Amino acid sequence: MSYFSTSRRPGSAVSYLLLLLTSWCAVQMLTRLVMLLSAAGAASLAVPDLIKCFGLGFIYDLSAGVFFCLLPLVYLLIPQHFLSARVHRYGLAALTFLLNVFMVFCAIALYLYWAEFHTNFNFIAVDYLVYTHEMIGMIFQSYHMGLIIPAILILAGLITWGQSRWLPQEYNWAPRRALALCLAGILLPAGAATLTSASWHTHLTANRYNNELTGNGPYEFVHAYFANELDYETFYETGDKDAGLAQLRQNLSAPNVTFLDDDSTLREVHNENELTGKKPNVVLITVESLSSSYCGAFGARESQTPYLDALAQESFVFSNMYATGTRTVRGLEAITLAVPPTPGQSILRRAGNEDLSSLGDAFRQNGYARDFLYGGYGYFDNMNAFFESNGYTIRDRLSVPKDDIIQETVWGVADETLFTQVLRAMDEHAAAGEPAFEMVMTTSNHRPYTFPMGRVEGKQGTRNGAVRYTDWAIHDFLERAKEKPWFNNTIFVIVADHQADVAGKTTLPVHRYHIPCLVYAPGLIQPGRTDRLVSQMDLGPTLLGMAGLSYRTSWLGRDLFQTDPAVDRAFISTYQGLGLVQDDQLIVLTPDQQADARHIDDWQTSQYSEESVPPVLNQQALAWYEQASDLYQRGLLHNR
Repeated sequence: MSYFSTSRRPGSAVSYLLLLLTSWCAVQMLTRLVMLLSAAGAASLAVPDLIKCFGLGFIYDLSAGVFFCLLPLVYLLIPQHFLSARVHRYGLAALTFLLNVFMVFCAIALYLYWAEFHTNFNFIAVDYLVYTHEMIGMIFQSYHMGLIIPAILILAGLITWGQSRWLPQEYNWAPRRALALCLAGILLPAGAATLTSASWHTHLTANRYNNELTGNGPYEFVHAYFANELDYETFYETGDKDAGLAQLRQNLSAPNVTFLDDDSTLREVHNENELTGKKPNVVLITVESLSSSYCGAFGARESQTPYLDALAQESFVFSNMYATGTRTVRGLEAITLAVPPTPGQSILRRAGNEDLSSLGDAFRQNGYARDFLYGGYGYFDNMNAFFESNGYTIRDRLSVPKDDIIQETVWGVADETLFTQVLRAMDEHAAAGEPAFEMVMTTSNHRPYTFPMGRVEGKQGTRNGAVRYTDWAIHDFLERAKEKPWFNNTIFVIVADHQADVAGKTTLPVHRYHIPCLVYAPGLIQPGRTDRLVSQMDLGPTLLGMAGLSYRTSWLGRDLFQTDPAVDRAFISTYQGLGLVQDDQLIVLTPDQQADARHIDDWQTSQYSEESVPPVLNQQALAWYEQASDLYQRGLLHNR
């Protein structure tokens, strides 16, 4: 009997390939079920939603399974005269074991990723794969890999043993049947790649968890790799560009603004108050994953930040600020460049991001030294290259003296060590007689959530413990700063880069973007509070207004205190969904050239009700997002 017999009994090539495909689909469906059970309190358990989730999920599993079976199919095309039957069988068994290791690894990795981010593999997973040092270090510091790796090997071995009797027994090469398998190896992957779409499950149900569960992990990973950047005009709704620019310029108009041309946002911003001429130092601390839900001063039921809560009483508090995205590079982009999030990757990661109109450039125009200080290695997410090419001096993990390091993780040194570097930098600038702007990015509130012992009562390896430590480190830094001669002429800003948990039942849960922000400057800025809706991208212009500093810029942020509260808005996004929040409404632009609108019934829980798209709000969304992408592509957000 021919080795390539099409008989579907044990021992045939076709039955073996079908067994591999069945094993793949079974493991994927089981993984999906386990993930569903882990999110049972948030996912929809309605029968129609489950049928959609598992039905379409099976199609995705089949599509990915075709590629899973491709390598063994190619192996089976090796004629007998190249390998003996015995060697062929052992080689096929070894290949099967390796495939099963990959299959089990993907299942466990997806579950752990789901537990952390409450989403399927996406562009974050792709980025982490690029930065292997941080990813591998974080995994080994966060999980019991001494148990997980043997478990993967054992499970893969058991699956391989169960499949062993199905290994093909006969090795007579039949060219016609080999040709049939060869054609299958070409046509099936081509069909799987072209006939399925990752967008099918985006709006499958009203529950975001179910939609994410529907996707196949490896399929979503590959899709995210190729969809990391999106051209706005190709994928999103567009409008009249001239009208959009006119609307944008109107949005940016203010009593202290003078536009310098007719086809961009280039303008002079004139600020004058009691601080004008004093040129106060500015230390802007961007805190990793500091959710408002941790801070009592920002509405947390169980506060993990006693020091920040107390500091808020002495600060000017922005109680209603919203992050633009879900990653550090998005937060740095919003704060540094004062732009709404453009689809795909952050500008920090893109080509052509040198010499942009930035917060650092505004300080440069006023004679300030500018530093970017980061506790980790700044090559991550292209931070060093971006900030250096935009006029900042880099002080990252490589700049930290060995004797200063108290404790570190794969992500960087403990926050208190980072703040020691900030103090040192400020001392150097003070000695040189120059005002300084310090852009600081912390790392301690990041998995594996470990920190120096004896600082706080928080438990090691927990997010709450890491937040308590970061809170303590900021307090310790300010106490040490108070002893410095430059303290009385310094503005300290504390803001989050993004929330710790951005998952929710809806695609863009507005409450998951709410972040703390406060400005502490004893003797310079009076304590106070504003509850106005404000975007993270407006922090820079508002801060410069508070400091009495004038500047020339092309950015798209605006000074909160120079604008009418009636037009307050915020921007929230994923790497594909672009949201504009205004007047208790949320409009979302999606990469199928559509717009969805929802009324925000409850800001604290992101309870929405669907509504038709308001034309005025839709025009506003297009003015902000389309123009931001267009101006960047045309180089009109650069220094001029």
